[in-house]
Amino acid sequence: SFLLACSASLGRPPTFFGAMARNTGRLLAAAGVCMALLLVGPCFVPGPLAAPAPEVVTFNPALAASAALPVLTMLAEDAEAKYGDSRRWSAVLVPLTTLVIPAVAMGIFTIY
Repeated sequence: SFLLACSASLGRPPTFFGAMARNTGRLLAAAGVCMALLLVGPCFVPGPLAAPAPEVVTFNPALAASAALPVLTMLAEDAEAKYGDSRRWSAVLVPLTTLVIPAVAMGIFTIY
């Protein structure tokens, strides 16, 4: 009845598939909203009364050493290349990065 009135006002005959597509879209939208609500739940931190009791913390020497590493790097010298080293590396890296690596990558792409 409503479908007939809507399709008659548009000048088209009623179709079953048009109504089914609308219902399917509504069903997918409702399923999307339900999934979003299920996924949003774990995103929030529990209140102070619902929080679990804190664990007993023991000293971890590996963790202390890894925390001290950034401080130890300040003691090291700056890395700098000498003029001869720079020239030598440029002679190797420039052709390697501009000719060899792209050619190998294109060849692998073509063969694959």
